Amino acid sequence: MMKKVSSLLVSIMLSSGVLYAQDTKPYVGNAISIQAGTYGFGLGVAHQLKSGLNVRLTADYLNVKTFVKPPIKVNLGDGASDLNINPDVTSLLFSAKFDWHPFRQKIFKLVAGASYGSGDFLVDVEPTQKTGRFKLTKDVELDAEEFGTAKLIVTGNNIRPYLGLGFGRAIPKKRLGFGVDLGVYYSGSPKLAVARTGLIESILTDQNIADIERNVKGYAFMPNLTFSLTYKIGQ
Repeated sequence: MMKKVSSLLVSIMLSSGVLYAQDTKPYVGNAISIQAGTYGFGLGVAHQLKSGLNVRLTADYLNVKTFVKPPIKVNLGDGASDLNINPDVTSLLFSAKFDWHPFRQKIFKLVAGASYGSGDFLVDVEPTQKTGRFKLTKDVELDAEEFGTAKLIVTGNNIRPYLGLGFGRAIPKKRLGFGVDLGVYYSGSPKLAVARTGLIESILTDQNIADIERNVKGYAFMPNLTFSLTYKIGQ
């Protein structure tokens, strides 16, 4: 898939060269931006390398607790006790991306680059009640301490190549501009680690975890949608 996308982007870039030969209007400057999207909120700076080609440096931060207040209470069924699920998803990405505007109007753009940072997904699972009797079902119960806990950790690559497209100028013609980016990061196959105790340890075996990791192996591409507001500095 990545090879097909790359070939398409290269073809568009090469075929659009004649448009740049006709575009001699000088257009220089730098810009700063604020943005919000799939990977949280961020700040960025942009610099024009030449007409139609810009470079952007951005930093984005996401903490799921901004939107979801843990714990999330989950019931196991009629008559069963509750579980607390505590998601802890944080992401800090530093990115360098190149915007290539293949057409004279410079509204549509092709984007390529890479990001570096963290993006681990952690989930803690534990009984709502810490002591007393815990009901697996209406008729099956055990001590709450015997049920145990589980901590799921999902990780990907720290370095993530990026390909995408978008609309809007990284350096607007006027003072203010608006842009949108849509693309995919390649973060590699997810890696799972589960620390568990009690009954959960006997239910969720190492083989179960290996099977889950094998089933999610194909989820190596992570989508991205980002909206940005830019402010031009200079001319």
